[in-house]
Amino acid sequence: MSSLQAWGIALGALAGVGIWTMVMSLPTFRASSLQSRVAHLVADISPQAYADVTAHSSAPFPVIGSGRNALRSALHAAVERVGGSTDVLQRDLARAGSVLTMSEFRSRQVTAFMWGGALGLLVDGVVGFLVQPVALAYIVVPVMFACVGFLGMRYLLTRTAQARVTRIEAQLPAVWEFLSLSLSAGEGLPDALRRMAQIGQGDVSDEFRSLVFDVDLGVPLATALKSLSARLKIPALTRGIEQILGALHRGTPVSTVLQAHAVDAREDSKRRLLESAGQKEVAMLVPLVFLILPVTIVFAVFPGLLVIQSGF
Repeated sequence: MSSLQAWGIALGALAGVGIWTMVMSLPTFRASSLQSRVAHLVADISPQAYADVTAHSSAPFPVIGSGRNALRSALHAAVERVGGSTDVLQRDLARAGSVLTMSEFRSRQVTAFMWGGALGLLVDGVVGFLVQPVALAYIVVPVMFACVGFLGMRYLLTRTAQARVTRIEAQLPAVWEFLSLSLSAGEGLPDALRRMAQIGQGDVSDEFRSLVFDVDLGVPLATALKSLSARLKIPALTRGIEQILGALHRGTPVSTVLQAHAVDAREDSKRRLLESAGQKEVAMLVPLVFLILPVTIVFAVFPGLLVIQSGF
């Protein structure tokens, strides 16, 4: 395959993607559904209707957001089969603090897939001018780049979620202690949460700020706490919320429960730190064995070899 043929394949693929996008952007020329017609009437009492009214998808390919139902369902099923389950993705988005919905994130994954394939075709075209690669490379390289782009988005989300969970777990002991002091000073639990959300800085404060906003809108405090625990699914946060709800249900002082839980959270933080240090012992030996030790041997042996070679 010549370089001219490679450029023809690349340009043809880009033209096909452009035509496909324009075709899927055309109106469907059919009546809107009953749900979309009445959504604006019940948007103030129905969360789903409010989401339908205020939805604005940033999907670059309309088939992901609002295209034909059959093709959209098939594409969503294929993306979910390759990119992981919906529950895990929803949990990682919540843990990462992302404002994207699952559909928008899937659209970004498909976008990264397309850009990766286009970059692979561009690499094939450039390499085709320099050398004559095998014909299989014109297929393998774009597919590899596309898979890297698709899976790379999911990997970055996972790493972001893990880093944010680590920060939340490190901030929780201080949060429990602050709430305990506020409750001991005579404030109620909603007021203590509101004060912590107002003056606190960090990922935990952001989550509790959203919780306080929901409570101000009329959501019961217990329901908002359960929703926060179910959405993030962080064990340390879940245990604290369960103890708060248990104390409220039994009528025991919440401040005492939170103070005891803050001590337990700090002990858990120390234990995780020791476990992390134990797991990284082997990684710490890598620079010692492969960098420091060889340099030390070179500095110790080289002067002797130099003396021997000089004949003394």
